[in-house]
Amino acid sequence: MNLEKSKMMDTICKYCISRYQVLNNAPILSSLIYQLGRKLQIDIPAIRGILYVEVNGYKRQYAHCFNVYNGQIVDSTIYQYALINKGIEHLFPLYVVGIAPSHIDYSINSEIKYECQFKFKDEYLSKILKDIKDSNDIKLERFSLLEDSKKETLIF
Repeated sequence: MNLEKSKMMDTICKYCISRYQVLNNAPILSSLIYQLGRKLQIDIPAIRGILYVEVNGYKRQYAHCFNVYNGQIVDSTIYQYALINKGIEHLFPLYVVGIAPSHIDYSINSEIKYECQFKFKDEYLSKILKDIKDSNDIKLERFSLLEDSKKETLIF
């Protein structure tokens, strides 16, 4: 992944995490990232797959949606598992762009085709891209379930 596109993926993930609820929104946020990528002429398909997290020598499996760019993982919603698994929350990063931590693996099952995704209006996507361009540096910190619930939801 070249540096410019990596930085853009990083900024898009930070924007999504800071603005939208992540809990139970992996499919819709993956679709949003895919559609933002289309506007930027970057192919970053939304994927259905399995997230594996090693905990005390064994792997836990989670059905999950994320994006892939040139074989690299782009996952803006992995932190939802930290919100619901307090005992192991330290194992989940806020997001993944590029190479995942060594205790985390991804398995790809299928692409979520554009025809099957929630479609965002072009004006809304343009507004998001303008907001992302105007934001200098988005600072992220770990947050609670309560803080996540106060964020904007994409469902409605």
